[in-house]
Amino acid sequence: MADHRRTQLADAGLAVLATTGARGLTHRAVDRSAELPEGSTSYYLRTRAALLQACAARLAERTAVVVNPLADAEALNASELAQLAVQAVRTWTADGGVLVLARHELLLASAHHPEMRNVLDAATAHIRELLERRVIALGISDAVERTADLIACLDGVALAYVVRGVMAEDALRCSVIRVVEGLLSYKNSCGVPRVETGR
Repeated sequence: MADHRRTQLADAGLAVLATTGARGLTHRAVDRSAELPEGSTSYYLRTRAALLQACAARLAERTAVVVNPLADAEALNASELAQLAVQAVRTWTADGGVLVLARHELLLASAHHPEMRNVLDAATAHIRELLERRVIALGISDAVERTADLIACLDGVALAYVVRGVMAEDALRCSVIRVVEGLLSYKNSCGVPRVETGR
């Protein structure tokens, strides 16, 4: 019951972050969002830091669900990978873009909360690992750099659509496909040496 309640409160916290920003994230606001009696959030998550940490952990869990198809799918070509990316971004931007907006609020707040930043970094690393594996399988030599660019661009596309309130599925689909297929087919002519990551 306690775990279920904390999950419920963390989801409500993400909704508050998305609608009012980090400054609006209070225990009372989460109580109202979760439709629970006043004091419920402070009972389970006594401090603001604990509330932020719970939101970050829940965001990481929900992010893993979004990207799981990358782990489960068989060998993919670039077009199939683009279609999976479309599905992921659609899920990511659903419900008014709660996950996208909450993530960016948490990223800003994490500058002052190292423990929360570690949770967010681990979630990003999980996405990067799954996607990088797919890019390597396509025979792309600079898979590390290409994957980092893909994640940054898709994050930007998702945020732009949510902030502008543009939820037209065809437009979003075309943007994601252009990003994925364009980056994966791009011939590296930058002359930038490969960055060693220590792997």
